[in-house]
Amino acid sequence: MPVSSRIKDTTLASTFTPTRHKTPHPSIEPTTHKLSTPLTICIVGASRGIGASIAYAYAQAGAATLVLVARSSSPGLAAVEQRVKALNPTVRTVLIHCDITSSSSVASLADKIQTDIGKLDIVVLNSGYSGPVVLKVEDGDPADFQDVFNVNVQGTYLIAHYFIPLLKASGGMKTFIAVGSFAACIVDGHIANTAYCVSKFAQTRLVEFISEQHGAEGVLAVAVHPGAVLTEMADQTTPESFRPYLTDAPGLCGAFLVWLCQEKRMWLNGRLVSATWDVDELVERKGDIEEQDLLKWGFRVGQSSMK
Repeated sequence: MPVSSRIKDTTLASTFTPTRHKTPHPSIEPTTHKLSTPLTICIVGASRGIGASIAYAYAQAGAATLVLVARSSSPGLAAVEQRVKALNPTVRTVLIHCDITSSSSVASLADKIQTDIGKLDIVVLNSGYSGPVVLKVEDGDPADFQDVFNVNVQGTYLIAHYFIPLLKASGGMKTFIAVGSFAACIVDGHIANTAYCVSKFAQTRLVEFISEQHGAEGVLAVAVHPGAVLTEMADQTTPESFRPYLTDAPGLCGAFLVWLCQEKRMWLNGRLVSATWDVDELVERKGDIEEQDLLKWGFRVGQSSMK
């Protein structure tokens, strides 16, 4: 089948459940679907937008401790903490600055959590960088390409490298979540930003590696597409042709993550899922997902025509 006539991966991804959502819906509303146990959760990239909304959702759902992490240059972390406390006065909050592109900075973050808190159930890596939209490899500045990979790929690796031992030692949920993107599915079109799309593909592949290497030890690793959200970064970089599609609520991803963490859903280990999907319909497809090993990257070889 020619590539041009094959259904695009982005279409297959976005339509995996017949019903899609743009805002938190009753099945994942964090105020009514509480976490089953008090959890300690670290959110990396929590100072604004989707990351801040993830913190609010976990606070509403009854998290015990929230470690809110952002770069030292991010000014909004204290304001996020203030709202978290307003939503849940009993939650313990810890604010830490970290540069996820620096091995020593991430190592220091992990050490501080281990020393000051002693236990970590879930790490959510929300930090990401799109860079300028460059549609051809011959265009743009190679330094921008490197910057995108430093955050989205090297940053994911470093968080995994230093945090997987923490998760394994906790005896708790042992959950590693990367806020990924269906950009990983894109190879052409007006938003096929080469650096961002390839880096998000690599990030989700790293999630698969984590699941394969540590799944037997009880580690759950999932990449979650947050929806098409008009974040501050998207507002700065998205072409005008795509802006009308950025209509999903920032809080959708956080509500979905609360649902994801209400129980240990190992059947989603190593997979790329979407916060826009209907969770009840997703659960109905659990058998298909496990039997066919869906929602992971593959290599098509087809049937040979050789006689």
